[in-house]
Amino acid sequence: MTEQETHEGPGVYGGWETHRGNRHACPAPDCGPQGISITPNPDGGDSVLIHFPEVDYVDTQVWSVDVGIDTDTLRELRDAIDKHLTKETTA
Repeated sequence: MTEQETHEGPGVYGGWETHRGNRHACPAPDCGPQGISITPNPDGGDSVLIHFPEVDYVDTQVWSVDVGIDTDTLRELRDAIDKHLTKETTA
């Protein structure tokens, strides 16, 4: 018997549950392809929040955060930053 691919996704009643198949093809709400998003920081100021849907490594300290991402995610981050900055300059 071959092992089926699974991933963790939002549960029907909250929390997390195991979904079958690849996350990018998952039809469940709040699952599937999400991509990197950049949003204004709700605490105000000139800062933004960057959401990474997939992270390989993370290490947090009071003064810094190290985040490990693959090359494709890095390209997606570059495109998201360009899109965010373009939106700011045209507003």
